[in-house]
Formats: sequence, C-alpha cells, structure tokens
Amino acid sequence: MPPGFWIELIKILSVVILLVGVIPAVFRYRMGASKKKWFSYNHINEFHKKVDWTLRIVFAISLIISGILFISQPFITYIVLGFFTLTQIGVQAYIEWRFSDNRKDFQVSLIQLTLTFITLLGFVFWLKYFS
Repeated sequence: MPPGFWIELIKILSVVILLVGVIPAVFRYRMGASKKKWFSYNHINEFHKKVDWTLRIVFAISLIISGILFISQPFITYIVLGFFTLTQIGVQAYIEWRFSDNRKDFQVSLIQLTLTFITLLGFVFWLKYFS
C-alpha cells in the first residue's frame, strides 16, 4: 500500500459518513421529518415495496452482467452502483412526495439525493486524479 493510504482512507470515509449519514439526519430532525431506522426497510406502502424490490433485483442482475462483461473495466461496475443508488433514493423521494403523510420527508430525501450525488462525483474525481 502506498504511504499515507490509511490516513487518506480515514479522511474520505469521514467525509462520506458526514455527507450521506449525518447531514441528512440533522436535516430530518430540524425540518420535522419522520425518523427513519438505520438499516431497515422504510417502505411507505405496498407499491413502494414492490418498486423497491424490483429495483434491487434489476440492480443485482445488472451488477452481475456488468461484472462479467466489463471484467477488464471495473469502473463500469462503479457507475452501475452509483446509478442504482441515485435511482433508489430518487424513487424513495418520489414515493414520499406522492404518498407520505409528512410533506417534509421527500424534501429530506431530495437533500440526501443531492449529497449522495456530490459524494459519488467526489469519488469519481478521486479515482480519476488521485489513484
């Protein structure tokens, strides 16, 4: 491993945790949006559950196919992963906008979508210029 790898990794993980975990939680609290449990299914209704599971299955198949077809270009797999993550958060924001009782929920999801997009752009920038 190159010198300074662990320090750089800790810095990157700290920024990712801040952008994707802490800031949306603070916004959720300050805006009065519904609390969400970590690592649990936060489905609004059955439609949301079906769409979410369909996305997960399509993603798993896409990830396997991209891993096989683009074995020499692993960056494509990262793009598929990022696209899925953004799509899933976007669908969640749409479902919350349409069906949630608390109108603040979708606003926090849009903030989370934006911060995740910024994080993914930073990851791509880091891969391109610093690795």
